[in-house]
Amino acid sequence: MTMTTYGAFDHEAGCYRLKNEPPRKWRNIHYNRPGPVEYYVEATHIGDGHSIVRFDDGFTIDLVGYDCKYLYIRDEETGVVFSPAGMPAPTPVTDYECAFYREKTEISSTCQELRVTWRIFVPHSETFEAWTCTIENLSSRPRNLSVFGYALMPMSGKTREGKHFGRTNYSNVYPADSAVVVTNRNVKIFPKGFIHGYMMSLNPCLGVNGYRDHFTRADYSVSAPRILYGWNCDNRADEGPDCAGIIQIGLDLAPHASGRTDFVIGHCDGIDDVRALRARLSPDRLDELCDEQSRIERGHAAMFQVDTGEENRDRDALINLFVKKQMTSYLIDKSGFRDNLQTDCGIAMYNYPMARANFLRALSSQKPSGEVLHSFRPYNRLTYSDKPAWILMTVPWLIKESGDFDLLQEVVPYFESSESGAVWDHVKRTVNYLAHDTGKRGLCRQHFADWNDGLEPSEKTGERESVMVSQQFCHGCLEIAELADRVGDTAFAAECRAAHRVMAAALNQNAWDGRWYQRTICEDGYPLGSDQHAEAKIFLNTQAWAIIGGVADPERAASCMAAVDAYCTKPEGYVICDPPLTSYDERIGRFSTIMPHTNTNGGCYCHASAFKALADCLLGRAEEAWQTFVRVAPDNPENPISRSGMEPFSFVNKFDLLPQAPGKSGYAWRTGTAPWFTMVLIEWILGVRRGYDGLIIDPCLSKRVPKATIKRSFRGAVFHVTIDNTAGRCRGVRSITFNGKPLTGTTIPDMRSGEHTVDVVI
Repeated sequence: MTMTTYGAFDHEAGCYRLKNEPPRKWRNIHYNRPGPVEYYVEATHIGDGHSIVRFDDGFTIDLVGYDCKYLYIRDEETGVVFSPAGMPAPTPVTDYECAFYREKTEISSTCQELRVTWRIFVPHSETFEAWTCTIENLSSRPRNLSVFGYALMPMSGKTREGKHFGRTNYSNVYPADSAVVVTNRNVKIFPKGFIHGYMMSLNPCLGVNGYRDHFTRADYSVSAPRILYGWNCDNRADEGPDCAGIIQIGLDLAPHASGRTDFVIGHCDGIDDVRALRARLSPDRLDELCDEQSRIERGHAAMFQVDTGEENRDRDALINLFVKKQMTSYLIDKSGFRDNLQTDCGIAMYNYPMARANFLRALSSQKPSGEVLHSFRPYNRLTYSDKPAWILMTVPWLIKESGDFDLLQEVVPYFESSESGAVWDHVKRTVNYLAHDTGKRGLCRQHFADWNDGLEPSEKTGERESVMVSQQFCHGCLEIAELADRVGDTAFAAECRAAHRVMAAALNQNAWDGRWYQRTICEDGYPLGSDQHAEAKIFLNTQAWAIIGGVADPERAASCMAAVDAYCTKPEGYVICDPPLTSYDERIGRFSTIMPHTNTNGGCYCHASAFKALADCLLGRAEEAWQTFVRVAPDNPENPISRSGMEPFSFVNKFDLLPQAPGKSGYAWRTGTAPWFTMVLIEWILGVRRGYDGLIIDPCLSKRVPKATIKRSFRGAVFHVTIDNTAGRCRGVRSITFNGKPLTGTTIPDMRSGEHTVDVVI
């Protein structure tokens, strides 16, 4: 374990140990299994963080707000109050550490001869978060302590139709049950009925309270609550927008003895639910539930492991320890159709049943016409043109991973319709929809927007056609044509290839700008992403997808990527467009209102960088592909963590390039960057790729990685692959030895069981 400025990965324990204060608040995430009631928690390095509950229909409750839950310990003899992280209570602590595990977050420190550990986790099979505070008395005198748990519970959220509801709250206190229940009566939530959240302790309490203002003074500061001045919980309920759970537990410790307190926060239907839960829980049961979550996370992590050399040990740790967790959490924290499908493609590599179930659920938000809702949990009924295109990628990629051709026969209802259809029928309607939902140039209509959320048309733009979605459709046609051949639907295969030819021709005739492809075209021909403009001249996505979709011939493909190198490549990463738009352009619309050098308007958008890295691999650009991964993964040497602020254990969505904060990262955990870069690294850079007949071996590996190994579970078998790139050829397999024998070709046969060795020489 090599220590850095902030901490280090502990590879053996499977965690990142933070020892010093990070450049910003770092978050871990915890969740239960995807299902009818989902619980999602952020746990920061000081223990606070957002908590949400989402129901099967998408109804979502913001149970605990940001920066709103803390733990305090008070020595009743001295009056000293401290928190395990040394904040928000003002008393300093020593020996601080925050260990970010996959299954839990543990914060520990020492203060006044008390050693404290605060564990936060969410059980796999439950819908609550559990806090365990363990305190060891290091002194030779008995200690009389109070442990205070505090959580502000707004209980606001969104209905199944995505409409926000606010706080019309009251609290009830139950000292005998060590519990507080907060209820929201907002009329917008009917017919759901009143919604309830609770905070309770498994320990007998000294008192409970139900409102923030009872706990804080008039400045509402959680750094100087009333407990610093001797206040004790006094069993008061209240009403208003700032209801909270506040519980005081007494703890008497003999010299050198230990004790623990356990708090639970969750959603309930009333105090009877809380009482029943409290009756079946115990400290030992919480420990068992945490161990269960650990076993599940370890199982996911073991499904693929990489080693790209000592120089990349921390980057490997991101893939080996945390990225599976990041992808799983995305299913619970994101409602978008395209978000879920892209993540399913990555999840299939370690939990195919989860990916399959989520895909089928998402597919039920497709209409009989082939159109797809923007989001389905909760609903967002806006039409984005890229949504159906992801179906044409996801179905083949799921089957290539699993060999599960039966997926095509699964019957899925169409949205708000009496019609149902097999997955294959959904695929056919998707192709038909995209092939015919076109503008006057024959390109796919853009509708409200496409992959770039700000690119919706307006009265000034008229109808728009999306170059990117048209290119995605081309990719989908090639994928579905191959799949159609596999299932014997030769007529549909021919139809898909014909649709590809027609769309590719329309793109090359109308969207080629001379050195690269434009981004979108207005009804009157006004293009976005053209060299004729001073700003937003080039967009990254349409260069990458021209190659992924088989649209660009070799000469144009080389020109596209040369332009990406010249314009879109920055030390911090890869910008979606360059130069950014600096003022409002009514011909472009909302996209031009995004702050320049941020997000998709000239910021380094990591999700899109993965499309670029895939295009690099398709063209054999091994060095460029590897450099893309290095710039997006944490601690890019040209944008180190001290500058970006990002967690070492999470992909992020973006790096902004504002002069006020160059390289600053945003949106950890909640990003399609994680599944895409997982697939790009394993399947294209390391080149151990899913295929219908087995694993395809096709590395595109930088000279900076002379040797690499990958363990990959695939259809019930485990493959241990060693890649020898010491000759520095980077691309093109010279030989493959499979289980000690030379292999003809580059496809490892479908084994379905056992462990196998694969030695590859590039």
